Amino acid sequence: MPSDKGKRILIVDDEAPFCETLKTRLETFGYTVATATSAREAWRQVASNAPDLILLDIRMPEEDGYTFLRKLRAYRDAENPEREEKLRHLPVIICTGVGEGMKTLFEQEQVAAYISKPIDSAALRKLIEENT
Repeated sequence: MPSDKGKRILIVDDEAPFCETLKTRLETFGYTVATATSAREAWRQVASNAPDLILLDIRMPEEDGYTFLRKLRAYRDAENPEREEKLRHLPVIICTGVGEGMKTLFEQEQVAAYISKPIDSAALRKLIEENT
């Protein structure tokens, strides 16, 4: 099994208790985990130190996860093409209570995978390993 050491994950979900619970679970697997409870906060973190993978909720106030994802996929940086490429292709796993009906939208936006809440830790770990 590949080592999880060094893989940086950003959890983006407006429910702080969910973020903290999931963060604790993922840290026990050896991941380095940061959390953001809004899209604005997530952008700040991505801009300062892009993670290896984002776990993204869709339903959030202000800017929803789908809008965040579309902005990420459309990101441009003429001064740093390598950064642009990295951010535009950053693996994103959707973690949501939204049902199967959203699958087509996720595929259109090049989502690595999605998992429904409540999150099964073993299934999530497998998805992370497959996409980082």
